[in-house]
Amino acid sequence: MDIFCPKCGEPWEIDCLHELVDDGDAKDFHEARKLFQRKGCEAFGCSHNPIPLKTTALASSLMFDILGDDVDGIASMMDDFGYAGMLD
Repeated sequence: MDIFCPKCGEPWEIDCLHELVDDGDAKDFHEARKLFQRKGCEAFGCSHNPIPLKTTALASSLMFDILGDDVDGIASMMDDFGYAGMLD
């Protein structure tokens, strides 16, 4: 499942958070999630989508704030929003 950049709405595989730990950018999965929540795409060394998906980014940011550590829940809710046609 995907999580979405809270800055631009770009989709990322949840497994990318494990890569932050493997590469030494974060000490554990919890820290990797916080880094992604704070920096978005920049946590992976990428720049943000130049044409942000504003609704997706806002929904992702809200889900990170509401669900916190529940990354699977965030991905599931974002999937539901997409299925319901609520995202850009």
